[in-house]
Amino acid sequence: MALSIPSTFGPILASFTVYGLIHRYAAGPNPSPTRLGAVTKATSTLHSTVTTILAVYFLRQCRARWADVDAVDVLDSKMKFGTTAAGLQSRRYPDDSANPVLQTRSTMGNAVTAIECGYLLQDTISLLREAYLRHRVAQPSSDRSIRSVLKYADNTLLFHHISIALALLVLHYYIHDDRERGIYIIVQFLLMNSSTPILNLRWWLRSYHPQRKMLCLSSDIAFIAAFYMARVWLVGWIIRGYGKPHGYNSAWKVYWEAMRLPCRLGTGALWLANTSWWTLLVMSVIKRLPQELGRIKTTTGYSRG
Repeated sequence: MALSIPSTFGPILASFTVYGLIHRYAAGPNPSPTRLGAVTKATSTLHSTVTTILAVYFLRQCRARWADVDAVDVLDSKMKFGTTAAGLQSRRYPDDSANPVLQTRSTMGNAVTAIECGYLLQDTISLLREAYLRHRVAQPSSDRSIRSVLKYADNTLLFHHISIALALLVLHYYIHDDRERGIYIIVQFLLMNSSTPILNLRWWLRSYHPQRKMLCLSSDIAFIAAFYMARVWLVGWIIRGYGKPHGYNSAWKVYWEAMRLPCRLGTGALWLANTSWWTLLVMSVIKRLPQELGRIKTTTGYSRG
């Protein structure tokens, strides 16, 4: 039997190709590692801006269609509770069969996830290529095995890209079989991309304009705020949104009373990881703050007395 590629993979391939062409044109045929790294960050800024705009538009369109669902009692009459293996009633989880947050299906939502998947696959190749070039510059005559090259890669970012890309590929298999659920929530999570432009601006200022201390410090503070909103607060907002059609107004109550155990574990792990990264970021900025302020005073000619 011939192997057929699901039609839902077409948008992923298109995204992969477009980002590859952008990257190829911007970096040139034989880029240096530094130029390739800069182009990779510029491409990520472009992508995160585009996907954030598309995600916000998609979510707003969904909310407009759900105007009546905002009435808390809409799902009250449809709340059902499962039964245990022994036939006893279990009041552990609400019935989500009528919850639009999970049941909504959308061609646009699917397209946004396809764009994200194609970009992650293309950016993974770019990161590996950059690591290879850095390895070749540092050790031109040494071993060029994968393990040796990966020493020059951002392995945390590679793991992030590969794991999410694989998850999105699985999602598109479900889309192909018309079995997808939760596309609204998945697109909500893509709003985490909204902090990436500020991250890259921070990198650009510190790499190319380190003498502009006030701008560098301002970018630190802006990134702290953006990271918190896009990757810590956002998780609670998504959880609360899931529970709202069931009458919940507290993300904490939704987490403990309405979410299934696998969802609690996954979402909790994500929130803890992002909160940990945010805490480390805040601590690093606070640690550098006296030194940064001292340099700013010296640069601006400020002195006491």
